[in-house]
Amino acid sequence: MHKQSFDIEQRQSVLGTFFFLLMSVQKLIRMFWPLLLLYVFKGNATKLLEPKWMIGLSILVLLLIAHSILTWYNFYFLIKDKEFVLRKGYLKRVVIAIPFEKIVSINLKQNLVQQVLGVVQLEVDSAGSKKKEVAIYAINREIAESLKEQLASYKKDAIDSEENVVDEELVEEKETILQLSFKDLLRISIAKNHLRGLLIILAFGNNIYYQLKDLFESEITSAADQTENFLEHSSTMALFGFVVFVLIISLIISMAEVFLRYHDFNMTSFGNAFSLQSGLLKRKNITIPFSKVQRLKRSINPLQKLLNISDIQLVQANSVEVSKEKDKVSIPGCDNQKFKELCNKIYDDPFTQSTIDLKPHKIFRYRYFSFSCLLMSIPIIVLGFEFTCVWYFEILIPFLAAIIANQIYKRRVYRIGHDYLQVQSGIIAKDYSIIEVYKVQAVHIKRSIFQRRNGTANLVLGMAGSAVRIDYIRYDEALRIKDQILYKIEVTNKTWM
Repeated sequence: MHKQSFDIEQRQSVLGTFFFLLMSVQKLIRMFWPLLLLYVFKGNATKLLEPKWMIGLSILVLLLIAHSILTWYNFYFLIKDKEFVLRKGYLKRVVIAIPFEKIVSINLKQNLVQQVLGVVQLEVDSAGSKKKEVAIYAINREIAESLKEQLASYKKDAIDSEENVVDEELVEEKETILQLSFKDLLRISIAKNHLRGLLIILAFGNNIYYQLKDLFESEITSAADQTENFLEHSSTMALFGFVVFVLIISLIISMAEVFLRYHDFNMTSFGNAFSLQSGLLKRKNITIPFSKVQRLKRSINPLQKLLNISDIQLVQANSVEVSKEKDKVSIPGCDNQKFKELCNKIYDDPFTQSTIDLKPHKIFRYRYFSFSCLLMSIPIIVLGFEFTCVWYFEILIPFLAAIIANQIYKRRVYRIGHDYLQVQSGIIAKDYSIIEVYKVQAVHIKRSIFQRRNGTANLVLGMAGSAVRIDYIRYDEALRIKDQILYKIEVTNKTWM
């Protein structure tokens, strides 16, 4: 690849003006779409053709075009004095400078508009920031790849470490770790949590209902009354068909989400890093150095176990934003062999080390039993005053709570080794996490009044972007583990990021 110089100020691609214009139009449509619907359905759409509206619309278009051009024209980036510098804004000038040693991640993304325009988005994140510190929204791919490569190279020179960066000589020696076919995506879709799709339908439908009700109150109220009347007088078969229809829609939503997110998923390993590419409407190209992985988490539900697949999450040493689910790197469709390959790439064969297995105190089970009883009793009490027959379900609560508490207690296992901590948990899905001990940033012991009485404690391990809890173990065990982890942190010479 031709090495481009970034010592002087550079702008984004000229096509960035179209990108900023389209993004501005999109924001306006999101803000005023109910008003547009009101004009259309109330028969006032012809008013938009009146001279005063046409003049106003023309002025708005000109302002948006001017905003897009000025935004593009006043957006510069360069590399200067061991820092990546970005300058932007025409009304409010903003200058952001990130030292090379503070750079945590450099990723490329493409949404649908960027794909059509043939540009990519480059994001630079630094340690400690609450959001993506720098985002260049419209840059040519070749320039973006060159900038990404140079920033990674400068970061290596700044921190004098070979663990966090990819060696240029190894770029061509890529090893494919995981590639998802259409069949793999279909299996992932089937094993997905379809309850999430149902909740999306309810949330979206509820939001649309109340927004339209404000505009078309009489029409929406009439439609709601007709729907309620239909459901009250429908047969059992019709209601069953309605439930099946909703479930099918939930399945379609889950499948659409999987195919849009993981289309053309390709994960490779080169040097000391992973590279992930995926997405249909929004393409992502993410590089993850092995040393940056703070925690590897595997989740497998009964359907996934039947299909021999699981979901893997790589929790990175990143900013606070990584604690959000959407910012964690997800690797779907991993079988047992791929999972072990990933673990052996990131860690030094964690499954062969001897460990001490710990189980929570039995109080942990009684705590979840009480909590489950209380949680399930609330809706029954609320509905019981309206429907007397609901009170009979109260009899089942202790049995269901006992099953849930026993399942949680049975699956909760802590394995403490010299270099690794492994945590197993879950109710329906089984979760499994691996953490390198030396990457723990803080260790806290927390005890409630009740825990002081029964001699137990909670151990909280703080890490960059996440935290891990070891609940209801003996207090002396918590002290021993804390001392062991702190000693490992003190004597290690490895970098955690």
